[in-house]
Amino acid sequence: MPEAADLVLRPARAGDAAAIARVHRESWRTTYAGILPLEVIATLAGRKSEAVWMRRLALPPEQQATWIAERGGRLVGFANCGDARHRLEGLDAEIYALYVLQAEQRRGVGRELVRACARHFVRHGQFGFYLWVLKANRARMFYEAMGGQEIGEKTERLGLHSFSEIAYGWHDLASLVAPAAP
Repeated sequence: MPEAADLVLRPARAGDAAAIARVHRESWRTTYAGILPLEVIATLAGRKSEAVWMRRLALPPEQQATWIAERGGRLVGFANCGDARHRLEGLDAEIYALYVLQAEQRRGVGRELVRACARHFVRHGQFGFYLWVLKANRARMFYEAMGGQEIGEKTERLGLHSFSEIAYGWHDLASLVAPAAP
């Protein structure tokens, strides 16, 4: 993808916490507008703080990894991944968070972040992963295009509201870890 050519992916460092928190909050507001009630978005987006990200980034790399995507020296997306919190269909790894600024979507950022997580999993002896996405989130089409298969569904409560989530799983990471075609 030509637009991915100027994209830089790298492991996050402690100094990235503020920028990650900014992208997390901004992405929450744009991604979930029209899906979640405004008061839920405002409350939960506010919890995506620099302090939270400082704690996550301090975890040992064998427990989790955070990858950031930069374009022009500016953080435009990130993914946080690690061991599965629950085993679904024998999958032992999970992408906990994947957010890309709205202006950067459909430019290869999300695809490269998923690929970075898949390579991390394989390096740590994990050959399948899953992630959860709100059922009403249009990002589901992206995960399906990336080869994810629906493997589960659950209902979560956010504030006073209940929402359905879908788990997408990848049992074979070969196509995700292979070098991208020129």
